Amino acid sequence: MLAISKRGLLLPALLIGLISLVGLAVMSPRADAARSFNTAIVDADAFEHGSDAAFDHAAASGATIIRNNLYWAYVLADGESTTKPGTELQPFDPTDPASPYYHWATFDKIVRKSAARGISVVFAVVSPPRWARISSCQGSGVCSPKPSDYADFVTAAARRYSGTFDPGDGDGVLPRVRFWQAWVEPNLSLFYKPIFKGNGAPSAPYTFRNLLNAFYDAVHSVNNSNFVIAGGLAPNAVPGKAIAPLDFTRRALCMTGSYKRPKPIRGCNFKVKADAWAVHPYTTGSPVHSPSKPDNMTVSALPRMTNLLRKATQAKRLTSRFGRTQLWVTEFSWDSKPSDPGGVPSKLLSRWVAQAMYLAYKANVQTFTWFGLRDQARSSGQKWSDTFESGLYFRRASVDKDKAKPVLKAFRQPFYAEKTRAGFRFWGRTADSQKATVDIFGRRKGSGRFSRVTTVQANANGLFAGVVRRRGFTARGSVFAKPRGASSSIAFGLWKTRDFYQPPFG
Repeated sequence: MLAISKRGLLLPALLIGLISLVGLAVMSPRADAARSFNTAIVDADAFEHGSDAAFDHAAASGATIIRNNLYWAYVLADGESTTKPGTELQPFDPTDPASPYYHWATFDKIVRKSAARGISVVFAVVSPPRWARISSCQGSGVCSPKPSDYADFVTAAARRYSGTFDPGDGDGVLPRVRFWQAWVEPNLSLFYKPIFKGNGAPSAPYTFRNLLNAFYDAVHSVNNSNFVIAGGLAPNAVPGKAIAPLDFTRRALCMTGSYKRPKPIRGCNFKVKADAWAVHPYTTGSPVHSPSKPDNMTVSALPRMTNLLRKATQAKRLTSRFGRTQLWVTEFSWDSKPSDPGGVPSKLLSRWVAQAMYLAYKANVQTFTWFGLRDQARSSGQKWSDTFESGLYFRRASVDKDKAKPVLKAFRQPFYAEKTRAGFRFWGRTADSQKATVDIFGRRKGSGRFSRVTTVQANANGLFAGVVRRRGFTARGSVFAKPRGASSSIAFGLWKTRDFYQPPFG
């Protein structure tokens, strides 16, 4: 999603190693030791302006990834020209990262500032120049490009950010970018055209998969350990404007059937290449809210996409050089109140974010991306629904003066718990995603104080989970996690989350 617009799960296999103790059971420290759950932030307004404070705040959020669009037409000297650049004396090689017709300064800065803080970058390649757009769609920067031209440009980009390229600007070799995303929301006409044919039949799933495969081959030709993310699908079908993400995915992957029983289409043998398939499960309600239509997407419906990707992989319609195509969330948020009068109240938002992250983890999402770092600027008289107040920071006069929202702690150090018949179960991640000994504290019926009820070991990626079997905990109780030597998580109430209508953008 471009920053200038707005629109309109119990524990997993991590708990299999339970051991019994007196009155309780907890996770084995060796259970699911390799599992990770990465967090990321997307915010072009913050990162493209290059403020050091923006990257400092991103690092402080616990995120290990920044996602930013790489605007192809912006990198070129004249993105609206109908012809390719180049002259007889100075020819244009579109795969050359040092071509004088390319201008990368904004993106070089993002890569250097991120790397200096140990943060990886995902570049989503969008906005083709006019000459690279397909002949049936020329008048918009969201028109589908020709696959060969798309591949040439991403080859130049991947070479520039290969970790070996020195642009000669005096700052040395540019850091490597390993993660590359093919487009953003190719199922929505606001960001990709055409979505439908003249007769109303979907066309985008088929043009996009051709783009994706060309993109995949180009990125991996530069370095086979590079990683390609597909799409980032908008959450809902809109008549004449958008295809539902599950419908789009089935069509692209030669699959059919319901979300419960997807199966391959006989005679359709197109193989799609992607190391991750991405979706934007913006949710019009609480984290437990179900989509209005079965092929739409909310955070609680992510297992539907997990199931489809698994079945497509088994049918050999989807492939990755890493063996299994991951599921990523490359955008998700709710506006907060404050700043947005129609947003989610601050305390409730912290609960919703922790639970949404748990549900994503449960659905085998590998990377979870929040939109965005800071609230967007508003013009006088502008509708609240036209801007994003979903930042982890309240917007002030400058990024270095921005103030952290309470939800920042829930994003940095997520912790979720739920009542069971004889106690409660829990899941969380340490703020630094590092191995730790974690004490779990609970407040039981009739007690106004928290006391330690169990201790678990977070794995090498900071993840921990377990079940406490001890009576006395009620649906009115709360629990929290405290890694030793570090701050505690926000306390999570054991009551069931109530669902109600809540537009994600306030």
